[in-house]
Amino acid sequence: MKFIFPLLIAFLLGLTVSSFAQIDTIDTRTQKLNLAALKEGKCTYAVYMEDSLGRRLGSAALWDRSLDIRPGADGRQRHYIFNWDWYQQDTLLMHATATGLLPSLTPLTHYASYRKRGKVSFRFQDNVVTIPDSARRTPRASTFRVKLDPPAFEFPMDLEIFPLLPFKRVGQKFAIAFYEPGTPKSDYYLLTVTGKEDLPLAHAGKVNCWLLRIDYGRGAYATFWITDKSREVMKMKEYYRGRYRYKVRLY
Repeated sequence: MKFIFPLLIAFLLGLTVSSFAQIDTIDTRTQKLNLAALKEGKCTYAVYMEDSLGRRLGSAALWDRSLDIRPGADGRQRHYIFNWDWYQQDTLLMHATATGLLPSLTPLTHYASYRKRGKVSFRFQDNVVTIPDSARRTPRASTFRVKLDPPAFEFPMDLEIFPLLPFKRVGQKFAIAFYEPGTPKSDYYLLTVTGKEDLPLAHAGKVNCWLLRIDYGRGAYATFWITDKSREVMKMKEYYRGRYRYKVRLY
């Protein structure tokens, strides 16, 4: 009998450790995101770089991002329309527009116009990414075809998607599927809820935030400060190649 209680305790501890180590897999099939937190409207982020010693590198950029929700052609299934404008010293460096289905957030189209690189366009259908006939200007574009395995969200919409995660506690782990338009494949990325803290604001107030870390691989990672109540990304700190990039929400 004296051996039963230690074994029982070990078993219960094992269950506890297992539950905390569980990774919640999220892609466009699972519909685990909290769509009630999805917000229409426009927001602006200041984006700047620092070296490992905290010295500013170059001037800050401004990112204007907006999200609209509209009914589809059938009048029933809703669609999202995402727009992103990247300004550097009053010059528009990039404009992107993406569309997709709700509630799954399955991508439908992605279009981007870069000041130096020109225009790119992608079409998503049945989890296959191709380049529309009208945008095929090279032999590579004509043969471009990517099977999304896993079925993934658009990576350019990370600031809009992360607040939709089902936050419950520090220590939660998610594996979320993302695809960067134009790359060879989609993949799962590990996200960990590393903490919860009050983030000071510029006007002397503060807001309680979840801290969410994403590992990109090859030593690159980022932490996002996501408000607990309003579910908005207020700040991001990203590390890669010995430098830090910050995104700070202005309004």
